[in-house]
Amino acid sequence: MFSEKILLISSVSCFIAIWILYPLAIKIKLIDLPNERKNHSGEIPLVGGIAMFIAFVLTLLIYIPDLNHFRGFLIGSTIIIVVGVLDDYHEISVRSRIILQLLAVIVMTSFSGLIITKLGNIFGIGSGVIELGAWSIPFTVVAAIGTMNALNLTDGVDGLAGVTALVCFLSLLYLFHLSGQISLKPMIYIGVLIPFLWQNLSVVKKIFMGDAGSMFLGFGVVWGVIEASQGDNAVMTPVTALWILAIPLIDTVAIIFRRILKGQSPFLADREHLHHIFLRAGYSDRQTLYILTLFSVIFAAFGILGFVYEVPEWIMFILFLVVFFCYLWLIRHAWWILKKFRKYLYG
Repeated sequence: MFSEKILLISSVSCFIAIWILYPLAIKIKLIDLPNERKNHSGEIPLVGGIAMFIAFVLTLLIYIPDLNHFRGFLIGSTIIIVVGVLDDYHEISVRSRIILQLLAVIVMTSFSGLIITKLGNIFGIGSGVIELGAWSIPFTVVAAIGTMNALNLTDGVDGLAGVTALVCFLSLLYLFHLSGQISLKPMIYIGVLIPFLWQNLSVVKKIFMGDAGSMFLGFGVVWGVIEASQGDNAVMTPVTALWILAIPLIDTVAIIFRRILKGQSPFLADREHLHHIFLRAGYSDRQTLYILTLFSVIFAAFGILGFVYEVPEWIMFILFLVVFFCYLWLIRHAWWILKKFRKYLYG
């Protein structure tokens, strides 16, 4: 009953926030216009991220009168929302974005103590767990910023970033439930994502989440996986997080590798992501969303099953690397594979 009320309040709050912000965004020109990298039509208000954030905070205020325990999250996510809105309204430089994201992550680690201190026994050396020691904070910063931007880069097809985040939060919620713990943040995120996705996938009064939304979701995912995989109350192993975040992580790391090998900047904007490949191969936005959502669910379920059935961490890590290198090979032969796949499906 507790979770149902949270879902209801967060969803209704987000619907109301979207309704209020929609005309305001059009008035102040907080909108997304089509260009060479965006194939939508018309002016689309970039209010999804702001609406989700407002609904999230309102739900917290209703259920948690003393927000002292959440101050790190609230301050950090406020910074992220401000960065995202600035980037949505008037694109800021990559350096400025990274610096402000760094500030948000430092707030997270300083106020909450959320730090990645161990990676588990991913190399199968006896029963030894890899402890990061002095490298904990630098590793946490890089992992957090990388994850936020990885989720941001999936926001190229209607609903994709939102559904990818939804799979992550549902996975976290299930893992906390298995351990008998209650985690408020995944429940609220699920609640605010429902009305956003409804409106984002609608043809009437369509909205986008913008960079504010994708980074806010990314910040929540980072917080959730660290909270779930570290400390005495961990509900999963660190390698499980890789499987829950498989699609954005694998795609982003592969893109960075390819750009570096070409002598290009890792931060270069292009149309080489997995969803772009499906689109150029002739799949519609909705078909691409369905296919990639299916893969996200399969990978997350595989990671959770590996944890539940106590598959050794080093085996799960090796399997993840196998998937990653298979993906690299598939991307190099993407057009040939997609052509064969479409011929198999449609004759």
